[in-house]
Amino acid sequence: MSDSNRNAREHNEYRLNRSRQSAGVGRSSSTGERSSRPETKESEPEWRSMARVEPPSNQERIFHHETPLHRAAPDALSHMPQLRSYSRPQPKHLEQRFRSKSEGALPRNVRWVVDHESLRPRPDDLPPLRTSRVVQGAKAGEISTRIMKCLQSRSIKTKFCKSDANIVKCRNTGYCKFIIRLYLVEEEEEEEKDEGGVLVEVHRLCGDCICFMKDCRAILNAAEGRKGESHPSDDKPLYLRIPVSEMAFAKSASLPEISTQDEVDTVKTTATLLSSQQSDTNMLGMELLVVQTDALKTLKSTALLAARRVLCPEDEANKDFNLHNYVMSLLIYGNEHPPSYPEDSALEDHSMKLRNLAISAVANALSLFATENKLLHTISENREWYVSVFIPCLLQDLSLAEHRPHDACYASRCLATLAKESGEFASKIEGGHVAIAKAQEVGKNEFAMLELDAKTLLSCCV
Repeated sequence: MSDSNRNAREHNEYRLNRSRQSAGVGRSSSTGERSSRPETKESEPEWRSMARVEPPSNQERIFHHETPLHRAAPDALSHMPQLRSYSRPQPKHLEQRFRSKSEGALPRNVRWVVDHESLRPRPDDLPPLRTSRVVQGAKAGEISTRIMKCLQSRSIKTKFCKSDANIVKCRNTGYCKFIIRLYLVEEEEEEEKDEGGVLVEVHRLCGDCICFMKDCRAILNAAEGRKGESHPSDDKPLYLRIPVSEMAFAKSASLPEISTQDEVDTVKTTATLLSSQQSDTNMLGMELLVVQTDALKTLKSTALLAARRVLCPEDEANKDFNLHNYVMSLLIYGNEHPPSYPEDSALEDHSMKLRNLAISAVANALSLFATENKLLHTISENREWYVSVFIPCLLQDLSLAEHRPHDACYASRCLATLAKESGEFASKIEGGHVAIAKAQEVGKNEFAMLELDAKTLLSCCV
């Protein structure tokens, strides 16, 4: 039988079976009988494992197989290059933390070099300042040299701008901040107008206006080449040169009597301001403490009460609030762990000024008791603390004179007072001769007041 006949036969049998099954289903459904077809279970689908295929990448993963390490003989490693030694990085010194952006201990008249050809005219969109002056007949480099000598003689801290060479930032002893700018004034063809020159502009940023105007006039006069008009001693008022009680009008004037309780309450008010949680109140209290420890600005009896509370932690008046611990904590912990505030911010200025006032109050207190020949007796119970803690703290201030010259001035005054009173103090201070010499060099180049105080300290230690 051929294959075609066999296929046709199988196809006919398949159609016959299908017709029979359909006929049987129709009969059972018409008679209401259920079909007797066997039930079949539904088979569950078979799950197949799927493998995620990552797209081809240029970088192939490489697996490294490291063999276990074995100890080798020393001679077997002689051909290997010698490994470089590793030294643990040392923490930066406190002096490096306060490194200024300006140059080091170069003289000020060299550090601020202004090229006359690089000066630009003043922008027209800015209103003119009254604290400015046009200097004629001199180049910008000569004018900048005159200004820097004036700043050094008046003990004004400076910081130079990297982007503009004709700008210098200043801060005087009263913590008044201002900026000095130099602009080019072009010559005019008309004869009625002024000739060209250099515009010196002094712009106050913050601080006492009276303190600023004294320095501003001196700077502008120095820029014009006037000599003998910029010495800071001439700006000191009369009542800061001699005590008020020694003036002629005070001897004949009828003043109200002040009791001892009034003086105690005055110092107690200052302690209350310092114990406040508000920073501005603390600043006001510290300013009052500096005045109350100065016999030229208050009664000597009041100054002795305030100075004793500053120097003696065991004083009875320090039971409620210890002035000694508060002031000395600013000097010691503010030196070891200075707060990190943004540069040239108000918080940084507040912290620096508060500490400067604190060391100024201590200098006044030491000088007052030394004048009364009571210093050694007053600090006798805490003499060891002054030798081991206080004097090293002041010597560290001298080592940081380049960055904080204001604090170094009062630190040298405190050390000079202690050196005059005791040989033990003098020998301890003499051990820091490197810091004293550095402070003297900084004062010679930048800070005239520091140079004078450092010389006085050296003379006391010899």
